[in-house]
Amino acid sequence: MRKLKKSLQVLSLMAVTAVAVAVSPSWALAQTSEAAITQQSNLVVQRNFEVKALGDIWAEGERERRAKGYADARKIFQPTGLYAKANEQIEIEVSGDKPITAIIGTHRHDKEWAISYPLKAGKNTISSPNGGLLSFDNSNNEGSINVKVVSGGSPVPFFVLGKHTKADWQEMMGAYPNAPSVVLQSEKALLVFTYASAKDHILNQDPVPVLQTYDKFIAAQDKISGLSNSDSDPRHHLDKHLIGFIESPTDTGSYYAIATWDGAIMPTRNGANADALNLTRMGWGQYHEAGHLRQQGPWTWDELSEVTVNLYSLAAKKVLKPNEPARSQGEYLAAFSFVDRPTKNFKDSDSKLEMLWQLNLAFGDNFYPNLHRLYRETPKADLPTTDDQKKQAFILNTSKIANYDLTPFFDKWGLSATNETRNKINSLNLPLLTAPIWFGSEYNIIKPTDGMDKVKGIGGIIAATTNSQETSSSSNAAAYAFDGNTNSIWHSEWNKPNQFPYHITAKYINSLTFNKLTYLPRQSEENGIITKYKILTSLDGVSFTEVAAGTWAKDKTEKTVTFTPTLAKYVRLEVPQGGGTNGFASASEIKIFETDPIPPVTTYLSDINWLSATTGWGTIHKDRSVEGNTLKLNDKTYTKGLGTHANSEIVYKLDGKYTSFAALVGVDSEVGSVGTVEFQVVVDNQVVFSSGVMNRDIAAKEVNINLSGKNELKLKVTDGGDGINSDHADWVNARLIK
Repeated sequence: MRKLKKSLQVLSLMAVTAVAVAVSPSWALAQTSEAAITQQSNLVVQRNFEVKALGDIWAEGERERRAKGYADARKIFQPTGLYAKANEQIEIEVSGDKPITAIIGTHRHDKEWAISYPLKAGKNTISSPNGGLLSFDNSNNEGSINVKVVSGGSPVPFFVLGKHTKADWQEMMGAYPNAPSVVLQSEKALLVFTYASAKDHILNQDPVPVLQTYDKFIAAQDKISGLSNSDSDPRHHLDKHLIGFIESPTDTGSYYAIATWDGAIMPTRNGANADALNLTRMGWGQYHEAGHLRQQGPWTWDELSEVTVNLYSLAAKKVLKPNEPARSQGEYLAAFSFVDRPTKNFKDSDSKLEMLWQLNLAFGDNFYPNLHRLYRETPKADLPTTDDQKKQAFILNTSKIANYDLTPFFDKWGLSATNETRNKINSLNLPLLTAPIWFGSEYNIIKPTDGMDKVKGIGGIIAATTNSQETSSSSNAAAYAFDGNTNSIWHSEWNKPNQFPYHITAKYINSLTFNKLTYLPRQSEENGIITKYKILTSLDGVSFTEVAAGTWAKDKTEKTVTFTPTLAKYVRLEVPQGGGTNGFASASEIKIFETDPIPPVTTYLSDINWLSATTGWGTIHKDRSVEGNTLKLNDKTYTKGLGTHANSEIVYKLDGKYTSFAALVGVDSEVGSVGTVEFQVVVDNQVVFSSGVMNRDIAAKEVNINLSGKNELKLKVTDGGDGINSDHADWVNARLIK
């Protein structure tokens, strides 16, 4: 068990003195006075507290740039483990003259709202007509205040991670069976639940791993937010207030849970309370609501309010379930299908989270921490406020963090930059992103230097389309027929039966030779089971040719159809009139099998002629260095490539025939370290790769550029800013790929 400092850092209350209490061995014993059970237990009831300064909750939300409205502050105050009954007189003695507030009640947990009581130095007597848990708020920025609860208030089970054990917890629960509420506190979380829920869902568990799990996933959410107390810049320090997980016994809403100023609210009515307490049930709901408590407003426009929050959900999932991909194959394939559309608008996408996560996959785990930091460092007056401003600022700021012009990525997602934004990005002189990171996933991470040859899609499929799919359930989209998961399905629109012919089409990255298709009907019920079918193929997605047709039995077994090997990029399953049970069409899984796959065609630049070429010294050589020697980078020899010299430029015509360009670049080992060069790749007059200044001692760098639809490739070598002396530059294994 990880031991915390005695103070539990700044997040818990320190006992200055304590009153010993005892526990009766009977779990059914009614709650008794502290004095009556003093002699039988090691448990203590705190009545003297050192209340740490945590800062103003609203100022903390402003500093972190949290979204305004319902979760930009944390009304989670420092607990005492004492409960004030309705109208009970609570006498409190305050040392010092700094302002401090007592709170009786817990928002959302109690039927009535909590009431705050400003306290003065010396003795104070307060009472609440509602009653509730007693807590304190020290909103000063530094120091602490000693407070003594002289009289009033009854103890409740109050478990503190690092201080108590499972045995202590069960002892507390036995000592106070009539307590209306229980409190569990860790380094980062505060849980307030009813006694009944605690008894049902955590009494026989060990609270230690439960609370450690909260700390672990909240720490992961801190990290993706770029927050750390070790940061030299106080703008990026952690909010000292805890993240609250609060049971709401009286909640009557229709949602699973909700995040507010009062914490992540877990209703009793639907079992969210049990999910939050039982380690085997904890999951996305808790991650998601905690995430709402840290969303940044300047890049959360209206349609992203339930999307950016799930970056924090994914951060939690990654640390608690590291062997599970962040998103499923079906979710990624649905994303690919969206970006593959010729025209689209981002607001229509059901894959917005996949877009956000592709940036993390492409640019690494520091991408979002640095983005959060950028927004916190931006002066308040310069932050975007309208949705349109937020979209444009997001395109600009993500480009800054990535160090790439990301407009091609956002264009693919239907989130277009304005001319003003494009001009701002152009002024940064960033290389243009050409890598198809919009086809990236955890199953196939695409980095910014990759080309189309690195794209694998999902089983080779980059789009799944249909003329009818149920949109009210995202897992009924066409993509889910190709995701390898038999529990998800494609289903035609529920409210439009008999819209024959239905069809569902898989689009592949490259043309392949196919000869078999299998169909697994949905397993839950018979609606949509396909009985009549046609298989059609196409190379262009426009003209389709029938390669098979027939009838399948109306049952749940997997069906197989074979056909003459056919070269195709699109394979379609069509359901003709009357071919879908009860007028619908559906599929659990469709698998398409290839024979004799067509490999990519690679052409080395040293085997073809360039359109034009110039060099600052000597002669450009094919498969040799500029001096005519064997190509050698970092003392390793190569047989293919181009040897040139700064300043040089080699131009090739592409005519849209190639998918990517790849090479390895560096200064040839035949010269000393005095030679310095910089390599650049220019595609259709856009700089898409810059190596930075290199000499012979710097490791060779890989180049992998997307060329789909491009017309001209220009390879440039500059002198690194110090003249061309000894600037021998090699484009090793330079090649075009179809």
